[in-house]
Amino acid sequence: MTLCCPKVIPDSPVLASRAQIEIDDEIVALEERTRALRTCRNNLSPISSLPPELLSAIFVHHAQQTQFLHEPDNPDILSWLIVGHICRHWRGVALGIAELWATPFLNSSTATDEMLARSKMAPLNLKIGRRYRIDAIQKALMHIERLQVVSLQFLHGDTAGHRCIMEFIDKLSSCSAPRLKSLALDVGDKQTPRIVIPISFPAPNLCKLQIKHCDLSWASSVLTGLTVLHIKKVSLERLPTLDELVSALRRMPALHTLTLEDALPILSPHTVSLPRTPHTMNVQLLHLKQLRLTAKMSEVANVLTCIESITSEVRLVCRASSGDPNQEWNLSLPIISRALESCFKDTPNDFRQVPRSMQLSSPSSCIRLHYSTVRNPSSWAREMSCHDADLSAECPVILDFDFPIEMRRTILSDLGRVVPLGSIEAMYCDFFFACWDGFWADILTRGGARNLAYMYLRGPNQALEELLKSLRSRKHSVSRPISGRPQQGPIFSPALSHLVLHDLEFSSSVFSWMRPSDLLDVLMDRVNEGRGLEHLTIISTSGIFARDVQLLREVVADVSWDEYESDEEYFTDTEDYDDDFIDYEDYSDGYAS
Repeated sequence: MTLCCPKVIPDSPVLASRAQIEIDDEIVALEERTRALRTCRNNLSPISSLPPELLSAIFVHHAQQTQFLHEPDNPDILSWLIVGHICRHWRGVALGIAELWATPFLNSSTATDEMLARSKMAPLNLKIGRRYRIDAIQKALMHIERLQVVSLQFLHGDTAGHRCIMEFIDKLSSCSAPRLKSLALDVGDKQTPRIVIPISFPAPNLCKLQIKHCDLSWASSVLTGLTVLHIKKVSLERLPTLDELVSALRRMPALHTLTLEDALPILSPHTVSLPRTPHTMNVQLLHLKQLRLTAKMSEVANVLTCIESITSEVRLVCRASSGDPNQEWNLSLPIISRALESCFKDTPNDFRQVPRSMQLSSPSSCIRLHYSTVRNPSSWAREMSCHDADLSAECPVILDFDFPIEMRRTILSDLGRVVPLGSIEAMYCDFFFACWDGFWADILTRGGARNLAYMYLRGPNQALEELLKSLRSRKHSVSRPISGRPQQGPIFSPALSHLVLHDLEFSSSVFSWMRPSDLLDVLMDRVNEGRGLEHLTIISTSGIFARDVQLLREVVADVSWDEYESDEEYFTDTEDYDDDFIDYEDYSDGYAS
């Protein structure tokens, strides 16, 4: 292509201006020609041969994955827009996909307007994060006939958000939402008046309802045909009776997820017996897979008596009432135990699901027990780096008991009454409440430790001391004798092969049973009785040094130590004494060691 520049007469401004215009026109023409050539070239690329339908599916999948990775108010949630800047063909395809624009960015009014227009009549998905614009939300909610997913969970004290939801609920009571499938509402516990879901709720395709700090009539049509129901923090005057709750659950035979938090029928704190419901009056939830109940323990048990299901995942958060906690515990525990049997019952293929692992922790001063049918659940194991395991296959049971401190021993001693412990193969302990003499015997006796092969311990030093006492041989021990402990008896956890000690502290004092030498002695005992460890892992634990680990490696085949040591070794005068000068009389139970 040959380019020629128009001849310009310097002393003629008019001609010079005309020449510039001609040059500008030629530049524009060249740019258009360049774009046309690039389009032709792109059309010859293999990816341009993809049908628009397939390209559309790819774009939608990419947008959905991006939305899954980011919070609704994060600008990065719109990073999928880059597909419209690759080439003219891709941009044309993207602009023609209504579904692609059906999740408005509610943190921008301009973006919301544009996405509402481009989404045409596609079903809308509305989700907010911490940042949002009320005017953008209100614009989107006006398209009530297009709403498919609505998730409005406002910050506490947001009066504008409260008013927005009130207007939306009022409109829903008179207008149909034929496409609405999922509704999640939360306005905080300090907003008045409370949001109330009306009795008439014209959303025939609604299958997922999540409300918090909202009230509803338990006879409302919204509680019909649901598959997912989460109700949290209902006001006291709106709590259901047992009959109302059972009646509502009967209208949801396909329910597979049920969460009721502070939304259960109340009982008097002085209840001495739970009402017995005839078996024929129970509600059968044959598709229920997840059940989560939070209330006083007697109220949880009261509801469990009326539900028949084969739930594989259960979480119960049980608080003590203001009455007698011991009486409430003894009254409720048998009912909860029977309800949990459905989690560990025979399945159609005759494979018995049994609890194979147990986790003991103490979040927020309560006792948490976590059971799983998987021996080493990937969601528990701190040493595992793999996070892509199928957590749904773990079939967990989580029990939280928020009872007075003096009830801890009773609760932990009754673990065998809650679920069968004879099948437990792995135990993870991560707690920081005070232990007591015979702590591990209380938890793992009655056959509860016979199959225990893996144990992870992170907790108070007393837990380590009690463990070393329990691990001592009951026959011919090289360990120091302990006053008040019988020498004869079955060996503790005979199948134990892997012990993990994390964030603990060994002592150098001869007056404790937490010395590295005590650990060495009890492990030697187990070797002598043919019950030696195969693996010992020591992580972030002080008071143990290289010379101690060297000795441990003589009795354990695989010792893993992170070489963590405190700033200085503890050298005391007592270490220079010969053991013959130590008076064991205070510790002896009268039997020779």
